[in-house]
Amino acid sequence: MEKQILSQLQEVANRALKAENIEESMKHLAHAFSLFSKETVLIKKAYSDLKEQFENVNQDLKLANEKLLKKINERNLVASYLNNILKNICQGIIFIDTDGIITTFNKEAEKILQKKEEDIIFKNFWNNFKDDYFGFSIKESLKLGICQKRTTISLISLNKQLEISSSFIYENFNKGMIIMIKDITKIKKLELIANRNDRMNELGKMAAIVAHEIKNPLGGIRGYASLLYRNLENSKHLQSMAKYIIDGTKSLERLLNNVLHFSRPLDINTKPYDICLLIKEIAGLIKVDHSFSKNVILEYHIPTKSILSSIDKELIKSAIFNIIVNAFQAIENSGKITISIFKNNNICMINISDNGKGIKSDDLENIFSPFFTTKKEGNGLGLSEAYKIIQSHFGNIEVRSEINKGSTFLITLPIKER
Repeated sequence: MEKQILSQLQEVANRALKAENIEESMKHLAHAFSLFSKETVLIKKAYSDLKEQFENVNQDLKLANEKLLKKINERNLVASYLNNILKNICQGIIFIDTDGIITTFNKEAEKILQKKEEDIIFKNFWNNFKDDYFGFSIKESLKLGICQKRTTISLISLNKQLEISSSFIYENFNKGMIIMIKDITKIKKLELIANRNDRMNELGKMAAIVAHEIKNPLGGIRGYASLLYRNLENSKHLQSMAKYIIDGTKSLERLLNNVLHFSRPLDINTKPYDICLLIKEIAGLIKVDHSFSKNVILEYHIPTKSILSSIDKELIKSAIFNIIVNAFQAIENSGKITISIFKNNNICMINISDNGKGIKSDDLENIFSPFFTTKKEGNGLGLSEAYKIIQSHFGNIEVRSEINKGSTFLITLPIKER
């Protein structure tokens, strides 16, 4: 259309130039201006239509852009919400794609495995972990597309027990494996304590029944042996035999009294007392007691400030003293015992370490059980009584040991703030 108009204008202009007179030339120019005016109107109308179309398209684009921004904001909110859940969930979560690259490593995984996210994320799994670190082969699982059922593993390096479960994702863009990690160390310790308490309660009840049944006939044996001792005054040889019987019944009575005392609930009279002062008092007793070997060095780390705890002073003193006696017995000739006191928030921690022969791993679970002992002499009630006393004060006692390196007993007691 534009070419046609331009052609007509050019033709009219040529006619105006070739006109024989001015009137004819003006006539042709007027016609040219008329054509130009019509074309200008058409152009204005086309521009107006185009402007209207542009405004409509622009409005549509604006609405589409607003919807898109709304969708992006919603998506960002959902992503932020999911990321917050992922970061703060109480399980460690690791995602490994099919190439072995770790693309997710949340805060709980950092805490449990004691590795920083920046050292792990978007790195190859095998750069930081062994292939069977979680109890199964990651390479095989990724290759075959199968996941490991829930299992429990022990990480000796971290001194933790972990529950591991995994699942495989088959989506095109997120194909890989999710590993979920749960730290069950505290749960296992609580289970151990609960089982130990149940066992001790049952043993206490059984011991009380047995002790009660033995005590009456034992009294009769001792009475008759005393009569024999008096009647055999003229037969010194036979009288000495009767004396052995009397001494034996006395030893058995002491043991029975200890058993009966252990099986009864403790009568606790608590008052605020300085734990640091208590340890110093125990140190004074050990210093003047000649039964403790002088070849053993006692080292103390006691804070200068008081640490008050609501305790039955004599009972706690007896418990700590029993543990120190056990440490002396573990050091046969010479060595060192270290007693340290720490304050951690509202907890007082008493650490008693020795460099003795240590305790076998099979015996660690039973050392607080009544009558369990590895010593030639002893009834196995010292540590069980200490455990009972600490528990009755809402405290706890744990032990770690290595053969030929020594043992560490950690006592925790609640603190009464000033």
